[in-house]
Amino acid sequence: MNEAFHETIRRLLQEGKKIEAVKLYREETGTGLAQAKEAVESIGDGLVPERPARTDASNELERQVLNLVGRGEKIEAIRLYREQTGVSLKESKDAVDALCQQQRIPAPLRVGCFGVILLVAAIVASLRHVYC
Repeated sequence: MNEAFHETIRRLLQEGKKIEAVKLYREETGTGLAQAKEAVESIGDGLVPERPARTDASNELERQVLNLVGRGEKIEAIRLYREQTGVSLKESKDAVDALCQQQRIPAPLRVGCFGVILLVAAIVASLRHVYC
């Protein structure tokens, strides 16, 4: 973290955007909510908090999330991230997406309702052809 980053945090605090400042700090450092809030408040008071080291727990969480996403269980990965960090559902999804992007893991293909309907129609058509 450099002085420009701290200045951005201070500007957000002056604008009354503490939540955005905490979110930005968390994105930059990978810290938990309480630790990020404390650090942002320190920056607002003119102090320079020490950059937190990534913990084994955060590395383990990332490994578990990536493992789940790799198995096609993205929803489970988001649930796990949310349980472990205490952030909102949207923040969890955004964090999992960012982690996948950072690790260059492609987003799974989305079939959607229309794709399922087409699949069912194709199966029914093939069964009609076999039995009729």
